[in-house]
Amino acid sequence: MPAQPPRLKDVPRNLKGYFLCLLKKGEKWNETEGSTELMPQHLAFLRRQMESRRFLVAGPVLGEGDDLVGISVIEAASAQEALEVANEDPGVKAGRLRMEIRPVYLPSLDGVRVEF
Repeated sequence: MPAQPPRLKDVPRNLKGYFLCLLKKGEKWNETEGSTELMPQHLAFLRRQMESRRFLVAGPVLGEGDDLVGISVIEAASAQEALEVANEDPGVKAGRLRMEIRPVYLPSLDGVRVEF
């Protein structure tokens, strides 16, 4: 059995795979019809996903001039599964938002709890 390389002391021991969801402006971002109903639906979706521990954290990205408007960290078995869950967002279904999924390794977020 080959010798294992020494562990790097500055790398967390509890790295875990997640999916970073980049929430971007969709094709219908600037449409205003239905806007008053859409934000509460989007927020309720995020809350359900976080309460079920599918989304571990989520929030807006502030700033001007970029398509990126929010992020979330998703726990899923695959990128396809993460994208399917993210695409259930009412904002995506309305065409106001679009999602990009990127695999990431982060220290375990098992102890992170979002309070409402």
